[in-house]
Amino acid sequence: MMDFDLSTGFRSPIWAGFTLVASIVAFRYFQVASRVVDSILRRKYPIHHASSNEDLPTTPFILPNGQGNVEKFLNGQENSVKWGSQFGPVYRIWSGFQGEVVLTRPSDIEVVFRDSHSHQKAPSNNSGHLMNLLLGSCVGLISGSEWQNVRRATEQHFLRPSAKALIPRVLANAKTYISTMYSDRTNEKWEKSTDERPGREWNLHPVVDLKNYPFLVVAEVLYGPLSDDLQRRLIALIPGRVKVFNQVIQGGISRFQASRALPLRIHREIDAFKVEWARWNDDAHAAAILSQQQHDGKASKTEMTQLRPAILDMYKSVAEGLATQEHILQTLDEMLFANLDVTMGGISWPLIFLAAHMDVQNTLRREIASISPETEGEMERYILSQDTYLHHVILEAARLRPLVPFSIPQSCPTPRLVSGYKVPAGTNFIVDTHALNIRDPAWGPDNTCFRPERWRGISGKESRYRYWRFGFGPRLCLGKHVADVMIKALIYELVQRSELVVGENDEWRWDEECWINHPAMEIKCVNNNESSD
Repeated sequence: MMDFDLSTGFRSPIWAGFTLVASIVAFRYFQVASRVVDSILRRKYPIHHASSNEDLPTTPFILPNGQGNVEKFLNGQENSVKWGSQFGPVYRIWSGFQGEVVLTRPSDIEVVFRDSHSHQKAPSNNSGHLMNLLLGSCVGLISGSEWQNVRRATEQHFLRPSAKALIPRVLANAKTYISTMYSDRTNEKWEKSTDERPGREWNLHPVVDLKNYPFLVVAEVLYGPLSDDLQRRLIALIPGRVKVFNQVIQGGISRFQASRALPLRIHREIDAFKVEWARWNDDAHAAAILSQQQHDGKASKTEMTQLRPAILDMYKSVAEGLATQEHILQTLDEMLFANLDVTMGGISWPLIFLAAHMDVQNTLRREIASISPETEGEMERYILSQDTYLHHVILEAARLRPLVPFSIPQSCPTPRLVSGYKVPAGTNFIVDTHALNIRDPAWGPDNTCFRPERWRGISGKESRYRYWRFGFGPRLCLGKHVADVMIKALIYELVQRSELVVGENDEWRWDEECWINHPAMEIKCVNNNESSD
């Protein structure tokens, strides 16, 4: 009998050959199976041109995700160019077994989104079973009366009046956050430096260094001030949530509901997270009730302390039968965790562009210097205004660096004629944000240049279907007003106190493992004054 040495057997030529053959067979099997599924899907969901009867250009289906989340989000920036060049301005991809028609031109987007109030969001974003378990019932991914009820329970805390009431607190938070970070960096330099004064320069990685700022602001909107214990437990949930969501994006066999029957670790991990998330929210709700009772009993009240935590009304909606606990828990997850990635992209890219364009930064600094914070209502008007250079800087950064390459899929209740193709009712559409925001001819020959001035005089109606940021129509992002307040407050604080600089030879990298377009680079901050406070 031949002995098999475990230490060398798997490195033997025979084993290597067997592995190679098995890999080739498996690859060929997936190729053949993918072609079969592709043929079935095209026959089941035909889309033809009205005059020529030609099929709508469609990417080949590839098991198991189709073009799914990985190709849409992680590789979306490259695929936007690749697919557009290969298939034209209107084409179809597959997300799992669901087709999604890609729109790239304002005229087609207007045809599709003119009645977006009646659209249906794709179940669980067409991202499969795990997404359904984690976020399938959140307000951003549901439709119809279900969406109306959940939105009604949450929207009052994120509308423009509520965002206005938040401004003093958010400005104070931004000032404290930046001051503390500068102080910490200065102390680190003092410890490492032999110079008497280590200088006023410090490095800032926008995504890494600023991530707790929007997280804690949104947490306060949702839950009110958190105790040290609740804050510690909340932060402890983050690694598990990140791990689960990364698997959601990767897809694979776990995108299918049948995978529940398999002994996959991801199901145990997502179940454990959901149990801990529900327990934490129950405790945070109890703390919010107690805090509100104590606040209501006080004789003197100020604007800074009258904000009612959103969780009180959200839990009340469950008690009244307007929403389920799963709706509320997943919506809280969406607002705090999923939207944190979105907000960080919205904060970090304007800072990168400002650091790279000193002329723009100086213009913004002059505008900021002209504001009188002591004048009652001046800061609120400035932060909320959509006709300031600060707002135009944010719009332009979002134009050149869309947070996602492709929008969330949604379907129309009636058929549409899109560039001559007869698209049946119920077909999902997505928008190629890079094609729309950057490559569309309407942006002119300097379409790839960072020029905030281009937004002067452009009305919301003019840019409605040729610019994507928060979506289209009444299903715009619920948190857009609060997000803008947070972004503007932080930029205001940084630009007035520091000069932002990016090296001429620094490569503009982004985080390739994040589903949102995040920069993976540092900028230098040079404080304008010695005190910095």
